[in-house]
Amino acid sequence: MSRTEIIAILSDPRTTIMQSINVLTINKEPKNEQDLVKIAEDAIRYFPTGTWNDVRYLGKLSLDHDVKVATSEECLGAFLFEKLIKRIRRIGDSHRATNFLLGITPDPIVDMYCFFEGKHLKRASYLVHDYMTETVGIVSLFRLNEGSLSKMVAHGLGHSKGLLHHAEPIDLMYSELLRASRLKVEGFCKLCFRKLTRI
Repeated sequence: MSRTEIIAILSDPRTTIMQSINVLTINKEPKNEQDLVKIAEDAIRYFPTGTWNDVRYLGKLSLDHDVKVATSEECLGAFLFEKLIKRIRRIGDSHRATNFLLGITPDPIVDMYCFFEGKHLKRASYLVHDYMTETVGIVSLFRLNEGSLSKMVAHGLGHSKGLLHHAEPIDLMYSELLRASRLKVEGFCKLCFRKLTRI
């Protein structure tokens, strides 16, 4: 097969190239790297066979926290969402990776918004548990129970494949369901399933 034929096949939108998910831990060496890989492997089981290839653990990334956040019990280091996603994107770009790069941290990730209320400028902060684009993603395990970790990762991976939140029927892309103890319907609705199998 010539180089031109290979390029033509790869540029054909009907050609499916299965991505692997490369996992980085941020600021914490996992007790067992297999635990993180298992969270991601459990997450890809929600998807139709062939959507993702496999999960690989790349290692630990040490980063300084951007801000401190206080809870009722303690003061913790946290990452600013915009800065963290830019760092992860730079790592993905520098490796020219075709695989999906997923950063997982036990630390809080916060997003801050400024807005006017009357004549006063106010600031609001929100916890970000997951955010994913087509090529990179971040997940914060902060204050998540163990049963929802793989659902949170699968929810973000759904967004990376172009799926949106919807309330009917209730499935993984229904955002409120992530707080439930279990999925009422495993995986994705028929519409989302069809979209995923066309990728």
